[in-house]
Amino acid sequence: MDPTVRYTRRTEGKRVHGRSARVLESVLEAAAEELGRVGFSELRIEDVATRSGVNKTTIYRRWPTKSELISAVIAHEDVPVEDVDTGDLESDIRETLRQIRTRLYTLRHRGVMNILMGERAHPEVALLVRDVRARHVAIRQRIFERAMARGDIPQADAAQLVEFLTAPVISRIMHMGLEVDDSYIEQLTSVIKAGVHALR
Repeated sequence: MDPTVRYTRRTEGKRVHGRSARVLESVLEAAAEELGRVGFSELRIEDVATRSGVNKTTIYRRWPTKSELISAVIAHEDVPVEDVDTGDLESDIRETLRQIRTRLYTLRHRGVMNILMGERAHPEVALLVRDVRARHVAIRQRIFERAMARGDIPQADAAQLVEFLTAPVISRIMHMGLEVDDSYIEQLTSVIKAGVHALR
């Protein structure tokens, strides 16, 4: 009997260590990378098994449906967004853009982003997606809220400003497949800074 099958029965809802933890990490990493490659609709458990080196039966034992596996990927990959606070709006914008770029340059994070961006039609994961997105926005909007509190920029909808901040980098990497180099970061920082100062 495959020992990893026994692991899935014994450790459901418990902390896992050693080989069991490595199996868990391998499957979730492989699933995230496959999401980055093909998206939710085309994801196949067989491909996750091949990429991870874990038996397909083992994966199904722990995650009976594709949606359960993807929910686990999102929860596992929900790396907390750093609250950038340099005390200066321009620096905060620049550093946040760099942070987004770094995350999206990894296949596994692009896989999670595919779910956060384009797989809302799947109700099984929609609630978790909304929760992750809301928490990320809440952290990133603090840079604008602090700038407003300092009187650096006019009062505005901070959550909407986060959309203006993040959308260009996400679109350039995810949709257009183009590089986001330091020159682009600097140009976008200047545009966003000028835009928020012009709000009335």
